[in-house]
Amino acid sequence: MDRTALAQKVLKAQPFSQHLGMELLSAGEEEVELALPVRPEFYQHLGVVQGGVIAALLDNALTFAGGLVLGPEVLTVEFKLNFLRPAKGERLLARGKVVQAGKRLAVVQGEVYSEEPEPKLVALGQGTIAKV
Repeated sequence: MDRTALAQKVLKAQPFSQHLGMELLSAGEEEVELALPVRPEFYQHLGVVQGGVIAALLDNALTFAGGLVLGPEVLTVEFKLNFLRPAKGERLLARGKVVQAGKRLAVVQGEVYSEEPEPKLVALGQGTIAKV
């Protein structure tokens, strides 16, 4: 099974990701790209996407990237997220990329962009992904 097909299978097995509407756009050797259409219920009172939605998307991008090198049975050990600007628009894009990987752990970095209508960087993150 190729990486994209395996990543699609894992994504379809995640009820929370399916509930949010996450989509896999691509899966390479050490890099993944996910999208999330923004629904009205994702907004908070100031008219921007709630931070937890962005965090969930970033967490998946980091974990999927780590899973590309460690295998599909992985979990996030920790991650840090910096919000750079409020997210608006119809869709969020997240990219995760492996920085360093061993046999059981991978350090990954990710970015989240909002399309409004041109992509704007809204968040950066880094995390550690562990094979279980």
